[in-house]
Amino acid sequence: MAKITIKLAPHVLRLAVYGAGDLVSFVKTNAKAYELTKSFHIYEAGKEAAEEAFDLTNNPARQDERLERYGDHRSVSVGDIVEVEGIDYICDHTGWVEI
Repeated sequence: MAKITIKLAPHVLRLAVYGAGDLVSFVKTNAKAYELTKSFHIYEAGKEAAEEAFDLTNNPARQDERLERYGDHRSVSVGDIVEVEGIDYICDHTGWVEI
């Protein structure tokens, strides 16, 4: 099992994320402003764990599980970070980028 922590981009940066030309640089520059959410464990590892966290927070069929494991935080979106066992993955427009 992998420990994951979801780091959400603050509201003031959410719109800027979509216009960022180099998303990795943008996130690295602003990473200290991110909101840390509750950590929890997941069976997958690496990018697959990040994808599972994305599904958990975005899939309406998993609402009960989401509330139990993740609480009532907003769903993972572009520009957010999922930390998997100490490695950060950025939710990019078309998948996950390790930083």
